[in-house]
Amino acid sequence: MAVMIYSLSNLFRIYLLRRYIQIFLGEGMEEKVSAKEVLLYGSFFLVNTSMSIIFHCVWLNILINVVYISLIVSIYTKSVKTVLFLTCFIYMIHMGCDVITSFLLEHSEQREVCMVSGVTTAFLILICELLMERIVNFRKNADEVQSIPLIFVPICSMVTVIFLVTIISSREGRMIIVAVSISLLFINFVVLYLYNMLQNAFHQKYENDMLKHKVRIYANQMNIILQNESKVRALKHDMKHHMNELKLLAIKNEDGLIQEYIDSMEEFIHNPKEIVSSGNTEIDSVLNYMLQKAKDELKEVNVGIRLPEATGHSFDINVILANLLENAIEAAKETEEKLLNLKIGARQGVLRIEIENSFCRELLVMNGEEKEGLQARRGTKGRLRFQTTKKNKEEHGFGLKNVQKMVEKHNGIMEAYANGKRFFVKLILYI
Repeated sequence: MAVMIYSLSNLFRIYLLRRYIQIFLGEGMEEKVSAKEVLLYGSFFLVNTSMSIIFHCVWLNILINVVYISLIVSIYTKSVKTVLFLTCFIYMIHMGCDVITSFLLEHSEQREVCMVSGVTTAFLILICELLMERIVNFRKNADEVQSIPLIFVPICSMVTVIFLVTIISSREGRMIIVAVSISLLFINFVVLYLYNMLQNAFHQKYENDMLKHKVRIYANQMNIILQNESKVRALKHDMKHHMNELKLLAIKNEDGLIQEYIDSMEEFIHNPKEIVSSGNTEIDSVLNYMLQKAKDELKEVNVGIRLPEATGHSFDINVILANLLENAIEAAKETEEKLLNLKIGARQGVLRIEIENSFCRELLVMNGEEKEGLQARRGTKGRLRFQTTKKNKEEHGFGLKNVQKMVEKHNGIMEAYANGKRFFVKLILYI
């Protein structure tokens, strides 16, 4: 019974090992497990389990764990420092959990302790992994499904196992401990697997929403381009007649009529949906889509944009503009003033964005709050974290996080503050 429980708990610990590595090196890990990974994880389980059961040697167990953890980490990164750090960090957590388990079970009979110590340690490692995942994702401003409530599953499982070991000492009772321990290990694995599926579905939904948004933006810009081409072709087709009319008016010295005729031509070729025409197709697409939406829903929209055609990092700039403008429009349309002001300028590699909108909701600041003026500033240091005021908080609140990621990426400065019934966001990016 002890061998069976130890083997299952050891298998669960090796599964958790991959999750630990994924917390720090998730970007460098593929979703599908490769044959090399299966070989290393499988051999680690077989060698570690068999050596521990046969020899019961602490130093041999430490050596096997350190060697295999370092080999597994080296699959995902070539940095020696990273391999050493993660190997030491992961093993220290595992060893610390072993020590805590020994302390919790020190008053129980030795046979029961041998049976469930591995199970209790596995639950402790899982608790530490979930806490670490939460801390790292918070520092990265990552948009993750909440994992804190999930911690109660291994906590309750661990308490249950320790309680059973404390009150049961008979031979028949040991079978109950075995059955409950195996069941709890299985339950924790299933819950963790379902949590991963939920997390993947959450990211997939978010990516699909972003893709649909991009399709609408580019479809709108394509429609603008087609309309412009149609008007240019029509004007070009009748250009001979327009020139003749202008010559006739010039001969008669009708300066006022010439000006009116030119204004009519300009009005004919003007496309009201083309609010911005900087020459940068990617940025113009987002601005035309968002500003047209603003003009449809707001009373006053003022735009001042000066961008060169060859503006770099268009994707990052679009992420910033789309999220900030969407938040500004959503806030402004709920006010009586319904105001939006946008200024964008680029000079000598420095992009400056200023957005001002009317708002009437209470401003919720999670941290980085200053009482006077409700100001929050973000640069290379510090945090700016506004809490979403939208009703569905699970599906919203990521806009400013995504903006902050781009600000950090370009070592920029972002300032957001409220003044009366106006909300201001100002950014400087080094592009």
